[in-house]
Amino acid sequence: MKTKSKFLKIITLSLLFLVSNTIIAQTSTSPTQLVCIGSTEPYLLNPSNPTSNYQWVLSSGGTIISGQGSDAITIDWNMVVGGPHTLTVTETDANGCAGLPKTVDVTLNILDDAAFTLTDYCEGATNSATAIITTGGGFTFNPLPTGTETINATTGEITGGVAGTSYSVEYITSGFCPDNSIATVTVNNLDDASFFLTDHCVGSANSATAIATVGGSFVFNPIPTGGESIDPVTGEITGGLSGISYTVEYSTTGVCPDTQSQNVLIYTTPATGPIFHN
Repeated sequence: MKTKSKFLKIITLSLLFLVSNTIIAQTSTSPTQLVCIGSTEPYLLNPSNPTSNYQWVLSSGGTIISGQGSDAITIDWNMVVGGPHTLTVTETDANGCAGLPKTVDVTLNILDDAAFTLTDYCEGATNSATAIITTGGGFTFNPLPTGTETINATTGEITGGVAGTSYSVEYITSGFCPDNSIATVTVNNLDDASFFLTDHCVGSANSATAIATVGGSFVFNPIPTGGESIDPVTGEITGGLSGISYTVEYSTTGVCPDTQSQNVLIYTTPATGPIFHN
């Protein structure tokens, strides 16, 4: 007559965490574990007996989706924070002897809040991300641009952004339960501040022409010291001195203002000599 073994095998329950597509083994025999909500986690017994049958029972919080009866299972954890949820495994050996159940209490942690804000900005302006809920993560382009643009991994600041282009920026947290989010930001074109000045004779009309973006203002830069003045709307110079070149600056007032400058020369007045009669 075959005698059934009365010795209880000590079973170590190992948990593998699947975090950011990386499996991290946790082989501690601690009776409590933490996982992230919404994750799919593998569990295994180490050591195990290939001739035994293993019956797994999960009290709540998730669903055993594969491996029932074997020494390794997979659990799909649902989106309910908290616990503990008790995972129990009972081994029955080839002789039909059942060992004492082995249990692990699992608590589900909420995912990090990966929210942040990007604001459309003018070409060349500062543009760091704001309202970062969970600090300590990293910013990347997703997808990567094809030019030479770069992004600061800590602040989300874009350098070399091309005007008229939109970029998708991804932020990934680095906590126990990391998460990610993506926001889109557009680099707005600067105003076209171009205009045209023509060299002119003293006292002649000399307003700026070909003003690409109207509504801005004209100033001297630098300001002359001879009492000359300039009309801020038209760029007309009054009191300009013969033989002097003036630098005129035009600044727009739109959402993305810009500034350009041009030089204008006031021609020297001819010094006509006296008329003689012989």
